[in-house]
Amino acid sequence: MVSAAVSTATTRLVRRVGRPHPATLALGTAIVVWVVTFAILVVRRQDRFWSVDFDMGIYDQAVWLLARGHDFITVRGLPVFGHHATFGLFLFVPASWLGSGPDFLNVAQVTVLGLGSVPLYLLARHRALSPWAAAALGGAYLLHPALQFLGWELFHPETIAITPLLCAYLCAVRRSWAWFTVWAVLAVSFKEDVALALVVLGLVVAFRRHREPGDRRAGLLVAGLAALWFLAATQLLLPTVSGHPAHYEALYSGVGGSPAGVVETTLRDPGEITSRVLSSESGDFAWRLFAPFGLTALLAPGVLLIGLPQFGADVLSDASWTRSISFHYVALPLAAVALAMVEGVAFLVRRVGGATRWVLPAFVLACAMASTLAWGPSPVSAQYDNRWWPPQTDPRIAAKRAAIDAVPDDASVSAVYTFVPQLSGRKEIYTFPNPWRASNWGYRDQDTHDPDGIDWLAIDRIALGPSDRRLLERILARGDWTVVHDVEDVLVARRTGR
Repeated sequence: MVSAAVSTATTRLVRRVGRPHPATLALGTAIVVWVVTFAILVVRRQDRFWSVDFDMGIYDQAVWLLARGHDFITVRGLPVFGHHATFGLFLFVPASWLGSGPDFLNVAQVTVLGLGSVPLYLLARHRALSPWAAAALGGAYLLHPALQFLGWELFHPETIAITPLLCAYLCAVRRSWAWFTVWAVLAVSFKEDVALALVVLGLVVAFRRHREPGDRRAGLLVAGLAALWFLAATQLLLPTVSGHPAHYEALYSGVGGSPAGVVETTLRDPGEITSRVLSSESGDFAWRLFAPFGLTALLAPGVLLIGLPQFGADVLSDASWTRSISFHYVALPLAAVALAMVEGVAFLVRRVGGATRWVLPAFVLACAMASTLAWGPSPVSAQYDNRWWPPQTDPRIAAKRAAIDAVPDDASVSAVYTFVPQLSGRKEIYTFPNPWRASNWGYRDQDTHDPDGIDWLAIDRIALGPSDRRLLERILARGDWTVVHDVEDVLVARRTGR
C-alpha cells in the first residue's frame, strides 16, 4: 500500500514538473534572459575597469580575507564586522578558496536578483491570481529600473538579501515557519539593516486581518528577535569590533547623527526633518520606486511599511545618493514595493473581479516596460548609452591590464580607485592617496596605517585630482621607488630593495 501510494505521488509529481504551465515557462525564460544579459554586462564592467573601490573592492577583499582567516579591510580602513554585520559573506568563502573574485560575486548577485521573481510569482498564485497574471507581475519586477541598477552597481550584501526577504514574506503568508526562519536568517545575515525590515514584517504578521492561532505570537517573536539583533549589531558588535561608533552615522550628522539624535532633532527642530521628507528629491525617489508598478503598491500600505525604516533613513540622509534608485540604498524599499505590488493587485482583483484579473497585471507590466525604457540601464533603455556601461573600445585598456599584471599577487599596494577591484584579492590594498593621506578611511579618517609598509603603486594619473598628483610626484621623487611601467599615464612603481 505504501509503495503504491509513493509510486502514485511520484508519477503525479513527474507529470506536473514535466508539463509546466506556459506562463511558468515564459517567466522562467524572462529570468534566464535577464540574468544572462546583466551577467554579461557586469563582467564587462569589471573587465574594462569601470568598477571602483567603494564598494566592489571593499567586499571582494572582505571575502578574500575571511577565506584566509584575516579580518581588516584595508580598502575601507575597518574590520570586516566593524564595517557591517555581513556574516552572509561566509557563503562566498568556498568560492574564494577556488580562486573566485569580483566576477563570481557580481554574477552570483545578478542571478539571485533575477530569481526574486520566483517568490513574487508564487505569492501571486497563492493569492489566487492566474498563472499569466502572476507571470506578468514577476516580469514587471525584472523590468523595474531599480532592480537593474542594483545589478549595475555591482556587489552589495543588502542587494543579495532582497530575494531571501521576499521568500521569507512568502513563507510567512503560507505560515511555513520553519522555512520562514531559514530565509529570514539568511536575509538578515547580509546586513544589519535587514533586521528593521523583519521587525516590521513580524508586526505585519502579528496584526494581519486574517490571523490564525499562533500568528500574533510568531509575529511578535520575529519582531522582537529582529529588533534585538539590530540593536546588538549597531550598538555592540560594530562599535566593539571597530573601536568606534557605526561609521555610517556620519551620513546623518545634519539630523543628529544617531537614532537618539534623530529623535532629539525631531523634537527640537521638526522642520529639519519634514523639509527632507517632503523635498522634491525625496518625492522623485518615491515616484521612481512606485511608478514602474503603476502605483499599485499603494493598495497594500501595511506591506509597504516593511520598507519604511530604510526609506526613512534614505530620505533623512545628508547624502543625495541615498535618494536614488541607482544605488543599493533602494534595495529594501524595492523589496517592500514589489511585495505590496503583488498584494495590491490581488486585493483589487478580489474586490472588483471581472476584467481586472488580466487588465490590472497587464497594466503593471506595461508601466514597468515604459519605466525601463525611460529610466533603466538595460540594453533596451534610452539610457543604455548614457555612460552606465563601459564603451566598446578603450585605447588605454592594454596599458591598464599590463599594469595590473605587473603587480605581484602577495604585494602590499596602493592603487587608484579604478584599479582597486582588480587587485583586491590580497591582505593589503589601499586606495591612493591612502595610507599617505587619509581619504574615506575608517572612522572619520582616524587610525591611518604606515605608508612605509607599501611595496607597490598602481596608478592611473588621469583618475587623480591635482593634490593627489602632486603627492604622487613627491613620493616618486624620494628616490626609493623604481618605475616598472609608465605607459599612457598608467604607472606602476615598486619600492626599491623589496
